[in-house]
Amino acid sequence: MIRRTLIQLLSILVLYFITYGTWCKDFDKTLNWQKWSPKVFEQAQEKGQLVLLNLTATGCTFCRKMDETTYKNPQVIETINRNYIPVHANEEFYPKLAKRYENYGRPATIIFDGNGTEIIKRRGYLRPQWMVWLLEAVAQNPSPKAHQ
Repeated sequence: MIRRTLIQLLSILVLYFITYGTWCKDFDKTLNWQKWSPKVFEQAQEKGQLVLLNLTATGCTFCRKMDETTYKNPQVIETINRNYIPVHANEEFYPKLAKRYENYGRPATIIFDGNGTEIIKRRGYLRPQWMVWLLEAVAQNPSPKAHQ
């Protein structure tokens, strides 16, 4: 009787750890998009990370393509989660931001340091490998002069 109970308990524990481990792996493969606000810069300063802004527009084909390919790529996700606070902003909800970057089309990718200083701006669709190269380069040297 005791042996049977121990086997059941062990089985439950094994299932729990398998389920928990799988859930953790899936969690690490997603991006926790934040809203555009001063809090993201405070958070970046606290964590020693940079801010990655993905500025999009409703109906933008290449914005959707980046969401479906680039931002779903495991290497991109890993690099962002390690070095960046990801921020998603639709221009319809952030008109001042849209005006500020109106010359960059959509999608626009802008990286800031924790103080809000722009490090680099890129317009248009970025393929996953290009995004990884960009993110790694900026994380290694976050000086705006290095990326002009």
